[in-house]
Amino acid sequence: LRDDPSRYCSGSLRLAGPMLRMLDRITGYWPDAGEAGLGVLRAEKDVDVGEWFFQAHFFQDPVQPGSLGIEAMLQTLQFYMIERGMGEGLTRPRFQPLHIGAETTWKYRGQVVPRNTLISTTMEILAVGRDEDGSSWVTARASLWVDGRRIYEAEPIGMRIVSVREAQPDSEAG
Repeated sequence: LRDDPSRYCSGSLRLAGPMLRMLDRITGYWPDAGEAGLGVLRAEKDVDVGEWFFQAHFFQDPVQPGSLGIEAMLQTLQFYMIERGMGEGLTRPRFQPLHIGAETTWKYRGQVVPRNTLISTTMEILAVGRDEDGSSWVTARASLWVDGRRIYEAEPIGMRIVSVREAQPDSEAG
């Protein structure tokens, strides 16, 4: 993904740009695996001591923010949705969080620091669906690993793809 392949990195439905992209590559995709038979994925990112967040978080104690670990999980989920063509047929499709106001369990027991070398994200797809308005959604169970040690678990995480329609002009505005 470092080379910005157009399928995943351009158009209205795309992964984050290079500064916020938390995945360098997808190293495994088994579309029929997992308890639900909906897919299992594995993604990786090399730790780069020059990343902007190590300079900004925390003063004299550099660490990758935990939110960027969750972002890696969500980007893996977005990759899955693009790969499965889940935005097809939608007008100007966009990603949208699914679980606003719903409970997600996040277990945290470690951090990514500059001396680490490899961040891995593993994900099992739990459910896939489509709403009446045509938007599609996915929920998953995910883990983040650093140098072979699991440091985060989150379940369920989710993502939705929705249509973004053009704003209609206000008929009363003169």
